Amino acid sequence: MMQKLLGLVVLLSLLKGSASIIVTVQETQQNATLFGSVILRCDYSTSANPQEVLVTWRFKSFCRDPVLEYYSTAYQAALQLGQDPSNDCPDDQRTVRTVIQKRGSSKPTLGSEYRERKITIQNKADLVIHEVMRRDNGVYFCAVDAPGDTTGVSLKETKLIVYRKKQRMSYCDPPATFSP
Repeated sequence: MMQKLLGLVVLLSLLKGSASIIVTVQETQQNATLFGSVILRCDYSTSANPQEVLVTWRFKSFCRDPVLEYYSTAYQAALQLGQDPSNDCPDDQRTVRTVIQKRGSSKPTLGSEYRERKITIQNKADLVIHEVMRRDNGVYFCAVDAPGDTTGVSLKETKLIVYRKKQRMSYCDPPATFSP
């Protein structure tokens, strides 16, 4: 009987030691319209107590603008080499900020640069940004810290590209008033 109990304790400790976390994002890039709303979807699975799980969304500005610089020779050359010129640069060469954090079912805490913004986390880890601004253009990282889960994928990224609102062009308007 004692051997069975000892075997069970060893098995449980092995299972606990192999606990892992898996973070996923639905899309690796999303587009948003200036002053609109966007949901950056993030989900995770973990064996940790849900009340102890910490979700953190971080923002990093683009290294090179994926819209304005896409057709440049340098941008295309980097793509040909398998690089991501919009995201392949050291953090000290771009803006890095914590957007929001949430532990379990507690109220989310906005980063200092976002306190006056309409931003929240819904569901388990989806980032919701209302009234999207041009400075929201960048790479967002969904990080999940689950106590006890030491292996697996705890961080995923998604790019947010912000476009101006498209204006409707009337056939009566001169072409100069149209701007995409």
